[in-house]
Amino acid sequence: MRRVLIFFTIMMVGMGCATCPEVRQQLDQCQQSISAQDMVIADKDSIIRQKDQKIEKQKEAIAMLEAHVADLRRRLNISSTEQSSYNERIRRISSSVREFIKQQIRDERNFLTDIALEDFVGNPLVNRRNTDDKNNMIIDVAHPVPSQGQINGIGGYFTGSCKIHVKLLRPVGNDYIVTCNKPIAVQAANPGKQLIDFDKPIIANKGDIIAYYFPGPVKVPFDGALGINSYFKLDADAYENGNRVEAGDIWRSDQEKRKYSLNYYGIFYTRVNKTGGND
Repeated sequence: MRRVLIFFTIMMVGMGCATCPEVRQQLDQCQQSISAQDMVIADKDSIIRQKDQKIEKQKEAIAMLEAHVADLRRRLNISSTEQSSYNERIRRISSSVREFIKQQIRDERNFLTDIALEDFVGNPLVNRRNTDDKNNMIIDVAHPVPSQGQINGIGGYFTGSCKIHVKLLRPVGNDYIVTCNKPIAVQAANPGKQLIDFDKPIIANKGDIIAYYFPGPVKVPFDGALGINSYFKLDADAYENGNRVEAGDIWRSDQEKRKYSLNYYGIFYTRVNKTGGND
């Protein structure tokens, strides 16, 4: 627009005064147009400056937020470190408490065994001369439950790992009914005596008898010519809970007696003496 104004000025000089009013009018219009455009440009510059100021404020806000996030991360790292230390302390305490409780249980078991606060019924848990092959059902008719009470577990001298189904047989006439059947997995890296607590005690009546079914190798030794004569091969467990065991399967007078290193223990209303009888 400024070039146009200069052009008109030159034209005015060249054409003389005859066209001076028209040229002045055009010059005034050009000046007005230039002023209007300058005002628009000034408005635009003001808007741009306002936006620049807004952007600067937003940058400052972003910088403050970034600083706040960095501080939060720092605090989070400190909290995580402290929490890890706390968790490790809790883990150590829990482990120590569990080990303490286990040791208390072991000490209590030794205490109960040594002074016979629990009644132990059956044979001494010692190593013996002979071992079975597998799949034997052993019914301990020589050591019936002495009186009403609870059976807390079984003991055995185990030559290796094995599985046992411990059964409680209740007399019904001449036969017996299986009132409880507890499968147990025995872990024995080395031969020795083990006492195995049940997850829940078995409530027993006087005259009930204990049977041990080995679905695999019988890892309990025995001596011959003494003890019981109620044992027999059983490839599959035919005496589940609720099944009847006939008298003919229990009383087998035609086979040699055996004494297995097995017993059971619990709390009974009538005291059991060391020979298996009642006090």
